[in-house]
Amino acid sequence: MARMNSATSGGFQAEPEQQFDPARVPGNPALQHLARARGVLLLQGPVGPFFDRLTRWLIGCGAAVHRVAFQPGDVRDCRACSPIRFGGNAAEWPGFFDALVDQFGIDTVVLFGQSRKHHSAALERARARGVAAIVLEEGYVRPGFVTMEFDGVNALSRTLDRYEWDPFAPGPVVKTRRPASTRGQFWYMAGYACRHYWAQHWDEPLSKTYRHHRSTDVWQHTRYWLWSWTRKHLHLLGDKIAASRLRKAPYFFVPLQHEGDSQITHHSPYPQITAFISEVIDSFARHAPTGTRLVFKIHPHSRGGPSYSQQIAKQAARHGVRGRVVHLVEGHTPTLVEHARGVVLINSTVGLQALARNKPVAVLGDAVYKRPGLYFDGPLDRFWTESCPPDHECARDFLQQLIALTQVHCNVYGRASEPLLWTAERGPM
Repeated sequence: MARMNSATSGGFQAEPEQQFDPARVPGNPALQHLARARGVLLLQGPVGPFFDRLTRWLIGCGAAVHRVAFQPGDVRDCRACSPIRFGGNAAEWPGFFDALVDQFGIDTVVLFGQSRKHHSAALERARARGVAAIVLEEGYVRPGFVTMEFDGVNALSRTLDRYEWDPFAPGPVVKTRRPASTRGQFWYMAGYACRHYWAQHWDEPLSKTYRHHRSTDVWQHTRYWLWSWTRKHLHLLGDKIAASRLRKAPYFFVPLQHEGDSQITHHSPYPQITAFISEVIDSFARHAPTGTRLVFKIHPHSRGGPSYSQQIAKQAARHGVRGRVVHLVEGHTPTLVEHARGVVLINSTVGLQALARNKPVAVLGDAVYKRPGLYFDGPLDRFWTESCPPDHECARDFLQQLIALTQVHCNVYGRASEPLLWTAERGPM
């Protein structure tokens, strides 16, 4: 596969990569390393039992596993081992981290959410100490996958620059199997989130100075998910009809992302989603061909929050294109991508779906797929009339390498009793 330079922005900054040929590996290099690690330190994971499932798998591979809890929700989610409670402030955390590395002989640290304050500091200390850092995130391709990479994910990913997947390369490999089913993951996640934030809201805090990256108001989360369920069913039929009518005219698809997500706050030029919406509608109104439409769809996890419908309608009316702009709450995203003339986004993983379907992509933030030959490398004003499909061979090779090197089969929000279907071959560290 041709070497492609990745974008960088915000948050934890890796040092410039030396130029060298990528190492050929038979599978995900972070997972291969994790299977042979001997002292593992887990920091914060996704809400729910995923890190407990990971702990059991690591112990089965022969690792000694330790886990840090920063707040009561972390303690609530930790059942497979006794959590190490950190009650200090942010300034004390790097020293505490160093002490854990020394005390327990830590060779690998694992965390979910690279932009959280304690995680950013841990990544810096791990690099300084020569400790491997493995960053997890929900799968680039979903459902049924978790993203697993050394040092950083999304815009901070360096995996495809450091490694090249070769199924015939020598060395041990961890074989993974696709979960039997991923149905119900949304509701499992919602339930885990409510229990996690219930504990964080009501239990005694571990530190008086800890500030979570999201609201800890349990009633707010409960109302949020109830309204999300209600809103989904209120729009289900109407949006299905609206989506079916879109095929009668060419349209550009704009998948909106979750407000406050680190992909927006750390890897985009937009302080809020509304700024992105305004820019896209303004450009569309001035430069898109007559007769084309613009279709917005909110992120599924945003249904319980504020609606963008009024903002979209107001901006469309102001620019004289209200009849050409559509706002959907529901709709099958892959189908919407399939029939679109092009896709405009900040850095959503929907961009990968567009590449797989040979659709032109305008990337207005930093993304793992913002690479030559894959996206429209020009101003948005020109995208509407000058965009063309990505280079087919480049896109195919990129997706193949990305999945093989960064994605791992699993249900991130599966039940506590659901094992991780990863089989590790024995080999030296």
